[in-house]
Amino acid sequence: MSRDSANQTRRERFRRLTFALIGVLVLLLGGELAALLWLPTSHESPAILTAHNPASERHKVDASPTPTLDPTQQNSTAFNGLNTNQERLLHQEYWGANGWIWRARLPYERLVAFYGNPLSAPMGPLGQYSDSELMAKLQEQAQAYAQIDPSHPVVPALDYVTPVVQPVPMADNTWVYRMPDDSIQHYISLANSHHALFFFDMQIGHSTVQHEVEHVWQYLKQPGVELSLDPEFTLWPGEIPDVEFGHMEASQVNWVINQLSQLVQAEHLPPKILIVHRFLQEMLPDWQNIRPEPGVQVVITVDGFGAPQEKIADYQTYDNQELLPGEYPGMKLFYKLDKPLLSPSNLLALKPPPLLVMYQ
Repeated sequence: MSRDSANQTRRERFRRLTFALIGVLVLLLGGELAALLWLPTSHESPAILTAHNPASERHKVDASPTPTLDPTQQNSTAFNGLNTNQERLLHQEYWGANGWIWRARLPYERLVAFYGNPLSAPMGPLGQYSDSELMAKLQEQAQAYAQIDPSHPVVPALDYVTPVVQPVPMADNTWVYRMPDDSIQHYISLANSHHALFFFDMQIGHSTVQHEVEHVWQYLKQPGVELSLDPEFTLWPGEIPDVEFGHMEASQVNWVINQLSQLVQAEHLPPKILIVHRFLQEMLPDWQNIRPEPGVQVVITVDGFGAPQEKIADYQTYDNQELLPGEYPGMKLFYKLDKPLLSPSNLLALKPPPLLVMYQ
């Protein structure tokens, strides 16, 4: 991506940050502030902050994956040391109600994800629709890829941004806001009940990767809950979100990979998927030092909005020339800011075709 385009990205994201901060303030301070900002009062806020999932809200996604090999029959260190009873239980899990999570494996399937935060419509689909509308639109978008490439069954996903960087330091001086547990669990349940994966998309700000991963560790122990890292918002001391672009070092990514790998092996979980966003070289300056480990599938996702030729050029750099063994290619698209928006046919014609497509 060019520096001019990157600056335009910065301005647009600052606008979205402002909307997100307003949403947070309304949530925290309620009616008096809301009246000043001409926004709904806290008792009129969206129901996403209440863990509910009525049957009338459900719209089943039918782009579910086809079976791959039973994990107990694969030569994977994630399943070494299992006794006969453990193998039997794992086999039952694989073919049971949550078997779709075990079968959501790259490169055999393709992920199609919606990005966003429930408090901010400008951040993406998660803040724009009711539960039923969100899942119906996600299904529709996923089916577009399944129809073009039936050899790769599509697994839908929700990419839920938390923590969210803020334009002010916040009480703990981390410059991030963390979403409440009831909202998180609501969207995990919403996703998984529709055979969709759930991703935490982390904007680290002036916190640390270790602290933020620890904050959501209880959820990562659940099958079908995955992780995304956005180096753009991982800041050095003195930097301000959307004034300077952040960066992340390979050692930070590798720490996350190692923690997830140990979790998968210790708990005999389905493999975890880790998404890493990228649209400038300096966001992952030592990208060549990233080291995948057993039980973790790493996706490098080309981020940033712009003209198709710019996005494709970035993709060819980051997801072709610089894609490491054990990593998988991904592309992020912006419904309102990419002009024109690349179509599923455009994306699947790329070499290599992306195995993750994310929409904001």
